[in-house]
Amino acid sequence: MKDNASAKEKHGLNRLNDRLFKYIFASRQHKANLIRFLNDVLDDSDRVIADIEYLDREADPPILRGRGTRFDVRAKTSDGRLFQVEVQIRDEDDFLKRCLFYTCANYTSQIVVGEPYGKLGEVVFIAVLDFNAFPDKPDAYHSVQRMLDVENHKCYCNGVEMHFLELPKMRKFGRGKSPDRMTGLERMLMYMGTVGETEALNEIAAYDSDIRRILKMEEAFVKTPELWVNYLIREREQSDWENYVRSREARGEAKGEARGEARGEAKGRAETAQNLIRMGLDLDKIAQATGLPVDEVEALKAEIIED
Repeated sequence: MKDNASAKEKHGLNRLNDRLFKYIFASRQHKANLIRFLNDVLDDSDRVIADIEYLDREADPPILRGRGTRFDVRAKTSDGRLFQVEVQIRDEDDFLKRCLFYTCANYTSQIVVGEPYGKLGEVVFIAVLDFNAFPDKPDAYHSVQRMLDVENHKCYCNGVEMHFLELPKMRKFGRGKSPDRMTGLERMLMYMGTVGETEALNEIAAYDSDIRRILKMEEAFVKTPELWVNYLIREREQSDWENYVRSREARGEAKGEARGEARGEAKGRAETAQNLIRMGLDLDKIAQATGLPVDEVEALKAEIIED
Protein backbone atom coordinates (compact mmCIF):
# COMPACT_ATOMS: atom_id res chain seq x y z
CA MET A 1 0.00 0.00 0.00
CA LYS A 2 1.63 3.20 -1.16
CA ASP A 3 2.16 5.11 2.09
CA ASN A 4 -1.40 3.95 2.95
CA ALA A 5 -2.76 7.45 2.37
CA SER A 6 -1.90 10.50 0.35
CA ALA A 7 -1.57 13.89 2.01
CA LYS A 8 -5.02 14.72 0.70
CA GLU A 9 -6.49 11.58 2.31
CA LYS A 10 -4.75 12.32 5.59
CA HIS A 11 -6.17 15.81 5.82
CA GLY A 12 -9.60 14.46 4.92
CA LEU A 13 -9.62 12.21 7.97
CA ASN A 14 -12.85 11.84 9.87
CA ARG A 15 -11.77 12.42 13.47
CA LEU A 16 -15.02 10.87 14.73
CA ASN A 17 -14.26 7.56 13.06
CA ASP A 18 -14.20 5.19 16.03
CA ARG A 19 -10.93 3.51 14.99
CA LEU A 20 -9.08 6.80 14.75
CA PHE A 21 -10.73 8.36 17.81
CA LYS A 22 -9.84 5.39 20.00
CA TYR A 23 -6.31 5.32 18.64
CA ILE A 24 -5.86 8.95 19.69
CA PHE A 25 -7.82 8.97 22.96
CA ALA A 26 -8.20 5.35 24.14
CA SER A 27 -4.68 4.00 23.60
CA ARG A 28 -2.67 3.65 26.79
CA GLN A 29 0.42 5.06 25.10
CA HIS A 30 -1.61 8.16 24.19
CA LYS A 31 -3.41 8.72 27.48
CA ALA A 32 -1.98 12.24 27.74
CA ASN A 33 -4.47 13.19 25.00
CA LEU A 34 -7.44 11.99 27.04
CA ILE A 35 -6.14 13.66 30.21
CA ARG A 36 -5.82 16.94 28.33
CA PHE A 37 -9.35 16.61 26.97
CA LEU A 38 -10.91 15.72 30.34
CA ASN A 39 -9.20 18.65 32.06
CA ASP A 40 -10.42 20.95 29.29
CA VAL A 41 -13.98 19.74 29.82
CA LEU A 42 -13.86 20.12 33.61
CA ASP A 43 -12.04 23.47 33.47
CA ASP A 44 -11.71 23.44 37.26
CA SER A 45 -8.44 23.95 39.13
CA ASP A 46 -9.84 21.98 42.08
CA ARG A 47 -10.57 18.92 39.92
CA VAL A 48 -7.43 18.62 37.82
CA ILE A 49 -6.64 15.11 36.56
CA ALA A 50 -3.00 14.04 36.78
CA ASP A 51 -3.31 10.43 35.68
CA ILE A 52 -5.92 7.91 34.54
CA GLU A 53 -6.41 4.18 34.25
CA TYR A 54 -8.34 2.91 31.25
CA LEU A 55 -11.26 0.62 31.98
CA ASP A 56 -12.42 -2.22 29.78
CA ARG A 57 -15.11 -1.41 27.27
CA GLU A 58 -17.55 -3.77 25.66
CA ALA A 59 -15.69 -5.50 22.84
CA ASP A 60 -15.82 -3.61 19.55
CA PRO A 61 -17.95 -5.46 16.97
CA PRO A 62 -15.94 -6.51 13.89
CA ILE A 63 -18.72 -5.10 11.69
CA LEU A 64 -20.97 -2.25 12.69
CA ARG A 65 -24.11 -3.37 10.83
CA GLY A 66 -25.78 -0.07 11.55
CA ARG A 67 -25.07 -0.04 15.27
CA GLY A 68 -21.97 2.14 15.07
CA THR A 69 -23.63 5.46 15.73
CA ARG A 70 -21.94 5.68 19.12
CA PHE A 71 -18.93 4.35 21.01
CA ASP A 72 -17.19 5.16 24.23
CA VAL A 73 -13.93 5.50 26.15
CA ARG A 74 -13.92 4.75 29.88
CA ALA A 75 -11.29 5.73 32.45
CA LYS A 76 -10.78 6.09 36.20
CA THR A 77 -8.65 8.54 38.16
CA SER A 78 -6.55 7.73 41.22
CA ASP A 79 -9.09 9.47 43.48
CA GLY A 80 -11.89 7.19 42.26
CA ARG A 81 -13.65 9.39 39.72
CA LEU A 82 -15.10 7.56 36.72
CA PHE A 83 -15.16 9.14 33.27
CA GLN A 84 -17.09 7.93 30.26
CA VAL A 85 -16.53 9.74 26.97
CA GLU A 86 -19.10 8.85 24.36
CA VAL A 87 -19.13 9.90 20.73
CA GLN A 88 -22.60 10.04 19.19
CA ILE A 89 -22.87 10.51 15.44
CA ARG A 90 -26.64 10.69 15.00
CA ASP A 91 -29.54 11.73 17.16
CA GLU A 92 -31.67 8.86 18.46
CA ASP A 93 -34.99 8.48 20.20
CA ASP A 94 -34.70 8.96 23.98
CA PHE A 95 -31.03 9.88 23.66
CA LEU A 96 -30.92 11.97 26.85
CA LYS A 97 -32.75 9.30 28.84
CA ARG A 98 -30.23 6.70 27.71
CA CYS A 99 -27.33 8.96 28.73
CA LEU A 100 -28.85 9.43 32.18
CA PHE A 101 -29.52 5.71 32.50
CA TYR A 102 -25.93 4.71 31.72
CA THR A 103 -24.49 7.43 33.92
CA CYS A 104 -26.56 6.30 36.89
CA ALA A 105 -25.81 2.65 36.10
CA ASN A 106 -22.08 3.41 36.22
CA TYR A 107 -22.61 5.12 39.57
CA THR A 108 -24.59 2.31 41.23
CA SER A 109 -22.39 -0.48 39.85
CA GLN A 110 -19.39 0.70 41.88
CA ILE A 111 -20.47 -1.13 45.04
CA VAL A 112 -22.36 -4.28 45.97
CA VAL A 113 -24.80 -4.88 48.80
CA GLY A 114 -23.08 -4.41 52.16
CA GLU A 115 -20.32 -2.11 50.97
CA PRO A 116 -20.23 1.46 52.34
CA TYR A 117 -21.63 4.25 50.20
CA GLY A 118 -18.43 6.15 50.87
CA LYS A 119 -16.77 4.01 48.21
CA LEU A 120 -18.91 5.61 45.52
CA GLY A 121 -16.86 7.84 43.26
CA GLU A 122 -18.11 10.68 41.12
CA VAL A 123 -19.21 9.68 37.60
CA VAL A 124 -18.65 12.19 34.81
CA PHE A 125 -20.32 11.43 31.50
CA ILE A 126 -19.09 13.36 28.46
CA ALA A 127 -20.91 13.16 25.12
CA VAL A 128 -19.27 14.47 21.96
CA LEU A 129 -22.19 14.99 19.57
CA ASP A 130 -22.19 15.48 15.82
CA PHE A 131 -25.69 16.93 16.00
CA ASN A 132 -27.50 19.61 17.98
CA ALA A 133 -29.12 18.11 21.06
CA PHE A 134 -30.34 21.42 22.49
CA PRO A 135 -31.70 23.56 19.64
CA ASP A 136 -33.15 26.03 22.14
CA LYS A 137 -29.56 26.91 23.17
CA PRO A 138 -28.12 27.99 19.81
CA ASP A 139 -25.09 29.75 21.30
CA ALA A 140 -24.10 27.10 23.87
CA TYR A 141 -21.97 24.28 22.49
CA HIS A 142 -21.17 22.97 26.01
CA SER A 143 -24.08 22.03 28.27
CA VAL A 144 -23.54 20.70 31.80
CA GLN A 145 -26.20 18.77 33.71
CA ARG A 146 -26.02 18.32 37.50
CA MET A 147 -28.44 17.74 40.38
CA LEU A 148 -29.09 21.24 41.74
CA ASP A 149 -31.25 22.58 44.54
CA VAL A 150 -34.23 24.32 42.91
CA GLU A 151 -34.01 27.30 45.29
CA ASN A 152 -30.35 28.22 45.55
CA HIS A 153 -28.99 26.21 42.58
CA LYS A 154 -26.31 24.62 44.78
CA CYS A 155 -25.15 21.08 44.08
CA TYR A 156 -25.42 19.00 47.27
CA CYS A 157 -25.49 15.64 45.47
CA ASN A 158 -22.39 15.69 43.31
CA GLY A 159 -22.25 12.01 42.42
CA VAL A 160 -23.14 12.36 38.74
CA GLU A 161 -22.41 15.00 36.13
CA MET A 162 -23.11 15.04 32.40
CA HIS A 163 -21.45 17.17 29.73
CA PHE A 164 -22.79 17.52 26.19
CA LEU A 165 -20.47 18.96 23.54
CA GLU A 166 -22.25 19.84 20.29
CA LEU A 167 -19.79 19.95 17.39
CA PRO A 168 -22.08 21.67 14.83
CA LYS A 169 -22.39 24.66 17.17
CA MET A 170 -18.64 24.63 17.83
CA ARG A 171 -17.87 24.62 14.10
CA LYS A 172 -20.08 27.66 13.64
CA PHE A 173 -18.71 29.38 16.74
CA GLY A 174 -15.07 28.69 15.90
CA ARG A 175 -15.16 29.53 12.20
CA GLY A 176 -12.72 32.35 11.56
CA LYS A 177 -11.78 32.62 15.23
CA SER A 178 -8.08 32.91 16.03
CA PRO A 179 -6.68 29.99 18.10
CA ASP A 180 -5.31 32.37 20.71
CA ARG A 181 -8.86 33.55 21.37
CA MET A 182 -10.13 30.00 21.87
CA THR A 183 -10.11 27.99 25.08
CA GLY A 184 -8.27 24.68 25.20
CA LEU A 185 -11.59 22.85 24.94
CA GLU A 186 -12.61 24.88 21.90
CA ARG A 187 -9.37 24.05 20.11
CA MET A 188 -9.77 20.36 20.94
CA LEU A 189 -13.37 20.33 19.70
CA MET A 190 -12.36 22.14 16.52
CA TYR A 191 -9.83 19.36 15.98
CA MET A 192 -12.44 16.64 16.57
CA GLY A 193 -14.98 18.26 14.29
CA THR A 194 -12.65 19.15 11.44
CA VAL A 195 -12.73 17.19 8.19
CA GLY A 196 -10.68 18.57 5.33
CA GLU A 197 -10.17 22.15 6.56
CA THR A 198 -6.40 21.86 6.64
CA GLU A 199 -5.56 25.56 6.85
CA ALA A 200 -7.68 26.15 9.95
CA LEU A 201 -6.43 22.97 11.61
CA ASN A 202 -2.79 23.78 10.89
CA GLU A 203 -3.31 27.22 12.40
CA ILE A 204 -4.66 25.62 15.58
CA ALA A 205 -1.80 23.11 15.65
CA ALA A 206 0.77 25.89 15.30
CA TYR A 207 -0.61 27.47 18.48
CA ASP A 208 -1.44 24.29 20.45
CA SER A 209 1.39 21.80 20.96
CA ASP A 210 -1.00 19.01 22.01
CA ILE A 211 -2.96 19.29 18.77
CA ARG A 212 0.33 19.37 16.89
CA ARG A 213 1.37 16.15 18.63
CA ILE A 214 -1.97 14.51 17.80
CA LEU A 215 -1.56 15.33 14.11
CA LYS A 216 1.81 13.56 14.22
CA MET A 217 0.02 10.53 15.70
CA GLU A 218 -2.40 10.64 12.78
CA GLU A 219 0.54 10.35 10.40
CA ALA A 220 1.60 7.15 12.16
CA PHE A 221 -2.00 5.91 12.10
CA VAL A 222 -2.45 6.22 8.33
CA LYS A 223 0.92 4.59 7.70
CA THR A 224 -0.02 1.47 9.69
CA PRO A 225 -1.79 -0.87 7.22
CA GLU A 226 -4.00 -2.67 9.74
CA LEU A 227 -5.19 0.55 11.37
CA TRP A 228 -5.79 2.28 8.05
CA VAL A 229 -7.77 -0.62 6.59
CA ASN A 230 -9.97 -0.79 9.70
CA TYR A 231 -10.52 2.96 9.43
CA LEU A 232 -11.65 2.63 5.81
CA ILE A 233 -13.95 -0.27 6.66
CA ARG A 234 -15.60 1.80 9.38
CA GLU A 235 -16.02 4.73 7.00
CA ARG A 236 -17.67 2.54 4.38
CA GLU A 237 -19.98 0.89 6.90
CA GLN A 238 -21.00 4.24 8.38
CA SER A 239 -21.68 5.62 4.91
CA ASP A 240 -23.77 2.58 3.99
CA TRP A 241 -25.76 2.92 7.21
CA GLU A 242 -26.41 6.63 6.71
CA ASN A 243 -27.58 6.00 3.13
CA TYR A 244 -29.89 3.29 4.42
CA VAL A 245 -31.34 5.60 7.09
CA ARG A 246 -31.83 8.43 4.59
CA SER A 247 -33.61 6.06 2.25
CA ARG A 248 -35.89 4.85 5.01
CA GLU A 249 -36.61 8.41 6.12
CA ALA A 250 -37.41 9.48 2.55
CA ARG A 251 -39.84 6.62 2.16
CA GLY A 252 -41.25 7.38 5.59
CA GLU A 253 -42.13 10.95 4.66
CA ALA A 254 -44.38 9.63 1.91
CA LYS A 255 -45.61 6.55 3.70
CA GLY A 256 -45.55 7.47 7.38
CA GLU A 257 -49.29 7.14 7.78
CA ALA A 258 -49.39 3.85 5.92
CA ARG A 259 -46.49 2.55 8.01
CA GLY A 260 -48.31 3.42 11.22
CA GLU A 261 -51.40 1.63 9.98
CA ALA A 262 -49.30 -1.36 8.99
CA ARG A 263 -47.74 -1.54 12.47
CA GLY A 264 -51.19 -1.47 14.02
CA GLU A 265 -52.41 -4.15 11.65
CA ALA A 266 -49.38 -6.34 12.37
CA LYS A 267 -49.95 -5.97 16.12
CA GLY A 268 -53.58 -6.96 15.65
CA ARG A 269 -52.62 -10.05 13.65
CA ALA A 270 -50.13 -11.06 16.34
CA GLU A 271 -52.76 -10.70 19.07
CA THR A 272 -55.23 -12.74 17.01
CA ALA A 273 -52.61 -15.42 16.49
CA GLN A 274 -51.89 -15.57 20.22
CA ASN A 275 -55.57 -16.03 20.98
CA LEU A 276 -55.84 -18.84 18.42
CA ILE A 277 -52.73 -20.50 19.86
CA ARG A 278 -54.30 -20.49 23.31
CA MET A 279 -57.36 -22.13 21.76
CA GLY A 280 -55.14 -24.96 20.51
CA LEU A 281 -55.57 -24.33 16.79
CA ASP A 282 -53.03 -25.87 14.41
CA LEU A 283 -50.11 -23.52 13.71
CA ASP A 284 -50.42 -23.85 9.93
CA LYS A 285 -54.07 -22.87 10.10
CA ILE A 286 -53.24 -19.93 12.36
CA ALA A 287 -50.67 -18.75 9.81
CA GLN A 288 -53.23 -19.10 7.05
CA ALA A 289 -55.87 -17.24 9.04
CA THR A 290 -53.68 -14.33 10.13
CA GLY A 291 -51.34 -14.04 7.17
CA LEU A 292 -48.31 -14.39 9.44
CA PRO A 293 -45.39 -16.65 8.45
CA VAL A 294 -45.36 -19.99 10.26
CA ASP A 295 -42.03 -19.19 11.94
CA GLU A 296 -43.54 -16.02 13.46
CA VAL A 297 -46.49 -18.03 14.74
CA GLU A 298 -44.05 -20.53 16.25
CA ALA A 299 -42.17 -17.66 17.93
CA LEU A 300 -45.43 -16.32 19.39
CA LYS A 301 -46.23 -19.78 20.72
CA ALA A 302 -42.79 -19.98 22.35
CA GLU A 303 -43.41 -16.63 24.06
CA ILE A 304 -46.72 -17.89 25.44
CA ILE A 305 -45.08 -21.07 26.75
CA GLU A 306 -42.33 -19.02 28.46
CA ASP A 307 -44.95 -16.84 30.14
